[in-house]
Amino acid sequence: MEKKEGHGEDAPPLLMIKGKSGAVCVFDGMGGAGAATCDSDYGSEHTKAYVASRIVASAVELYLANHLSTDDITIEDLKAVILRRLKEEQIKFPPQTKSMLRTKLVREYPTTMALVTIIESIDGIRIDSYWAGDSHCYLWTKKGIYQISKDDLEEDNDPMENLRNDAAISNCICADRDFQINHMQIEPLKEPIAIISATDGCFGYFPTPMHFEDMLKRCLRQSKDEDDWKNRVMKRIQEVTGDDASLSIIGVGVGSFGKFKNIMTAQSVSCVGRIREMESNISCQKEKLAKMQIEYEKFIKREWDSYKQKYMKYLNDESDGNA
Repeated sequence: MEKKEGHGEDAPPLLMIKGKSGAVCVFDGMGGAGAATCDSDYGSEHTKAYVASRIVASAVELYLANHLSTDDITIEDLKAVILRRLKEEQIKFPPQTKSMLRTKLVREYPTTMALVTIIESIDGIRIDSYWAGDSHCYLWTKKGIYQISKDDLEEDNDPMENLRNDAAISNCICADRDFQINHMQIEPLKEPIAIISATDGCFGYFPTPMHFEDMLKRCLRQSKDEDDWKNRVMKRIQEVTGDDASLSIIGVGVGSFGKFKNIMTAQSVSCVGRIREMESNISCQKEKLAKMQIEYEKFIKREWDSYKQKYMKYLNDESDGNA
């Protein structure tokens, strides 16, 4: 979903299934750090953030196509593939002028990445989470949703703290500086699960991480099929987000959408209902206070209009005498 049609800096999300393996991946071009426009195969009106998310996505997609089913993905190879593609872009489209601006905030072709791979075997399910930046990887079981990527931030904020105090990103994929691809592995999992990758436009505008999980479950519970679920999730995110948003999800271990829905929504996020009640009460109190403030100001004005005749008597008399 693009905030500005045709200029969204999120690349289209990836979803791949090859035999017993699968992958979801998103890329969020960092518009603040890569705001400069550049020439590219997409034209000359797009930013380096826009180009970065797409060329890195294409490199990762090609890499996964060749390695996902063989289970030989490595951080080193993945990083090398990305760096090679970024270098090719710089050679093919060299900058017309050399920037005189030197700041750690500006980067060449900056983008985040959140990739989750899944492999089924007789021993169970293995999950691998790879990321750079602040896009998220998630594992979803019948017990709830778990974040399986740790944001690369200048401050040590936890996910809730970062919703309220958005910290600067300390690490992202880019062409002009070294970067790190983080990795977490989880195995074995025996139960039905889903894997999710999402850019911050999906989760970053909800009041809490609990609201994001509740939204996914509520939309799933209300849906009749996968397309209906997708449309409901997109609509809900669009209602709250102020950014581009990309999300990709794969469910594993359940034969039908109906079974998946029953298993994954069996446990609701109970606290969100209470939070909404408290938010509603706060909103009502704010409305009452706003009305009280209006009445207060009206009362002050009425009383002052009456009181000032006495209060300013000598000032008014002096003014009349001088006149």
